[in-house]
Amino acid sequence: MKATSPTLVSFAVTRECNLKCKHCYSESVDSPHPRELDTAEAKRLISQIAECGAHLVILDGGEPLMRPDIFDLVNHSRSVGLTTVMGTNGTLITIKTPVLTRRRMLDALAETGISVDVAERETER
Repeated sequence: MKATSPTLVSFAVTRECNLKCKHCYSESVDSPHPRELDTAEAKRLISQIAECGAHLVILDGGEPLMRPDIFDLVNHSRSVGLTTVMGTNGTLITIKTPVLTRRRMLDALAETGISVDVAERETER
């Protein structure tokens, strides 16, 4: 039996997360893992994912928007021919952060080609 290339790869780009959801399968923490891949290492891995024949990469975590270089990783992923999606809890898009306002975050996501649906108001849980 011949091995085939993966169709998609889920790449947990960080274990850092701003939430502690009970249902989450991730072993997320409130700071990056000390052995987390740096930007160059993550780009190299993304290139290898493309080289092995995958078509789709899911950047998740933790919360991928916690990584300051997430848009560099998204752009690199797209540049090597991967369809790129992101598994995000969305909370960093709807609140102001020290780095990006909601509008700037949405603009940055749009520039990379990732679309996000964001509610205008909080909803009941």
